[in-house]
Amino acid sequence: MRNRIEIEVWMKRNGLSVGKIQLALEYKTHTGISNTLSGREHLRRVLQYLMDKGCPVEYLDLPADMERRKVKRKARSVKR
Repeated sequence: MRNRIEIEVWMKRNGLSVGKIQLALEYKTHTGISNTLSGREHLRRVLQYLMDKGCPVEYLDLPADMERRKVKRKARSVKR
């Protein structure tokens, strides 16, 4: 389950807000972002943005396809 409280605490500590994410990703409304943070939706762009900014993955409860990509990415970085 996605941990909205921990995500929001992390966002505040890092100067992020739903509005800033909305602007960065060029979404028309904040609804999808808010729904993704609470776990009702799984917008991959929002989840990837949070990971790129350094949000701990354990807070995000990634969908299975993103979890597999994360593992593959780690394996590639170890080979280098």
